[in-house]
Amino acid sequence: MAGSLLAGLLVPVAGATPAQSAAGSRLAVEGCSHKTDNRSPDNWTSAEWKICVGNYSGPHGEVDAQCSAGQTIGWNKSPCQISGQFEIRKGQEVIKSGGLHIGVPLDGINTARPFRFVCQGHGQYTFTTSGVSATLMVHSSGGSYPRPNYQSVNIADATATVTMC
Repeated sequence: MAGSLLAGLLVPVAGATPAQSAAGSRLAVEGCSHKTDNRSPDNWTSAEWKICVGNYSGPHGEVDAQCSAGQTIGWNKSPCQISGQFEIRKGQEVIKSGGLHIGVPLDGINTARPFRFVCQGHGQYTFTTSGVSATLMVHSSGGSYPRPNYQSVNIADATATVTMC
């Protein structure tokens, strides 16, 4: 469930996505970072990363991540654990900050993790992530643990900004 992914920040998201918004509603706006492909020092672990912030269905942000393990030829999608720091600002005022903890599934389909936050009036909102790393995971009946012989990936800091609310 999405409600447990960003400690202290995540709230389950329900309602229409931007494409499903009612025709009579205000136009949704969104700002996103560039998608980055981050690699481990030995180039055997990859983590794609993108963040967004917007006003569709209310003040909303999103973390989109996908991890892969290198093979002799090509890449194989892999579950991973991502952790780091996040911050949401309105102008220079910090609205929320703290630890970021996300489990990314193996299926490669559900890669986005949405969250909601409370707007503090109209202005420029910025969502940033920093110090983020991804570790490939193995899930078994005995629990979860880091995938052997694969290094963690340091993910580039990201910023998404939009004027809204």
